[in-house]
Amino acid sequence: MPQITSTALPYTAFLARYEAQPDTHTDCYHARVAKHVPLEPFINAFFNSWLFRIERLILKLTLTKPATDQDIANLANGTSNNMAAWRIEERDDDQILLEVPDTPIRTWPMREDAGDHTNLYFGSAILPMRTDKNGKPAMGHIFIVLMGFHQLYARALLYLAKRALR
Repeated sequence: MPQITSTALPYTAFLARYEAQPDTHTDCYHARVAKHVPLEPFINAFFNSWLFRIERLILKLTLTKPATDQDIANLANGTSNNMAAWRIEERDDDQILLEVPDTPIRTWPMREDAGDHTNLYFGSAILPMRTDKNGKPAMGHIFIVLMGFHQLYARALLYLAKRALR
């Protein structure tokens, strides 16, 4: 997916608060769309992609945390503060930071006007949830094992959102 690049977090990113925390994994991926894209359609395109629908199904079956298209629309338009396992931690006109309560997971889509195009960002944070044998905070083992998959999955989700917004 050459159209999706790994990049530093923008300085205005809500996710940056976690980047500064020691032993916390953060990532940020970038795509460019050649038109103005508000946050609402970006959220809808992202969470309604065919790939994310698979995650929605898994959450419904394993955690009984369903997310309907209407739930996504309500999150996108600001009339709801949660969707499936996620709850809004912070939101403004350009970005939304979601947390999965009682877990180390944070999810963050952001859009940014850039003249004749819009920059789309997607990132995650995985907070430490255990201590290693030296007593140092560390990510859970499952997150370490799945990190390569997560990075590919994050890029694919942003790519599909970008494609839907063209």
